[in-house]
Amino acid sequence: MTDTTASTTSNQEEKVNNERELSIDNGNPKSPLEFSWTFWYLKPDKRIVWEKSLIKLIDVAFVEDFWATYNHLALPSRLATAKINSDYYFFRTGIRPMWEDPANANGGRWLLTLGNFDVKLDDLWQETLLGMIGDCFSNDADQRPLSRFITGCVVSIRVRGHKIGLWLSEAQDGTIVREIGRRWKTMMNLPSNMRIQFETHNESGSGPQKPMYEE
Repeated sequence: MTDTTASTTSNQEEKVNNERELSIDNGNPKSPLEFSWTFWYLKPDKRIVWEKSLIKLIDVAFVEDFWATYNHLALPSRLATAKINSDYYFFRTGIRPMWEDPANANGGRWLLTLGNFDVKLDDLWQETLLGMIGDCFSNDADQRPLSRFITGCVVSIRVRGHKIGLWLSEAQDGTIVREIGRRWKTMMNLPSNMRIQFETHNESGSGPQKPMYEE
C-alpha cells in the first residue's frame, strides 16, 4: 500500500469516528462502516471531457446511509433495460475513480465480463458492494487485511455487454492479487467455468492485452 493510500485510509477512519461521535451525541447512533465510501455516476458523453461527465453522488460512512442511497438508485438492470450507457462507481472516500489517482496508479482491476442481458447483474453488483463494506475480503489468517488493497468497484452498462470491475491499489504482488480475485469469485458464487481476468491500469487503456492473471 502506498503512503498516499495509507494517508487516505487514516483520513477516512478519522472521518468515520467523528461522524459516529456526532451521531451518538445527537441521540441517534448509527452503525459505522470500517471505511467511508463514495457513490459516483457516469453517463459517457463524447461532446465533453470524461471528468466532466463524472458526478459525485454522496459519501456514506454508516450502514444505514449505504442502504438509503443504494435503495434510492436505479438498479444496473434498469439502466440496461433502458439501454443507457452508464457507470456506477463505489470508491473509498478521497479516492477518485480514475487510473491517475495516486491510490490507483500502481494497481489494476479484476474484471467480470457479462452478457448484455445477464439476469444476475444486480445480484453480482450487490454482492460486490456488500463484500466491500462488510470487510469480507479479509480473514483472521491474513498477515495484512486484503480489504486494504481494494480501492473501489465499478459496474459498466453497455449495449455490447456489461462489466463489473474490482479495483486494487496493488498489481505486482501476485499472491495478494490472485487471492483477492479468488475471494471475489467465491463471494459472487460464480460457476467454475466463468472466468475473471486481472489487468493493470497502465495496460487496460492501450488496446487488447493478455490479462496478467485469470481465475
